[in-house]
Amino acid sequence: MLRTTITVPEICERLGICEESVYDMLRTRQIPNIRYGRRFIISRAAYERWEASIGETTPPAAAVKSTDAAITAASRNTRPPKAA
Repeated sequence: MLRTTITVPEICERLGICEESVYDMLRTRQIPNIRYGRRFIISRAAYERWEASIGETTPPAAAVKSTDAAITAASRNTRPPKAA
């Protein structure tokens, strides 16, 4: 029977990364979790949904924001032509 939570060592094994990387991802909320004191509680269902979404394309709203930011940055770096 599977538990309703998943442990950091299980996540390390599934992702093939070290515990330090997993803890960094938990601290920055990249991996969904609940903080209880110094402990991280990770729902197995929430983790599996997150894991299934790895590598999916960015949502359209986020893509628009990043495109707008790139356009704004590019426009700041361009200068009008000098008058002769």
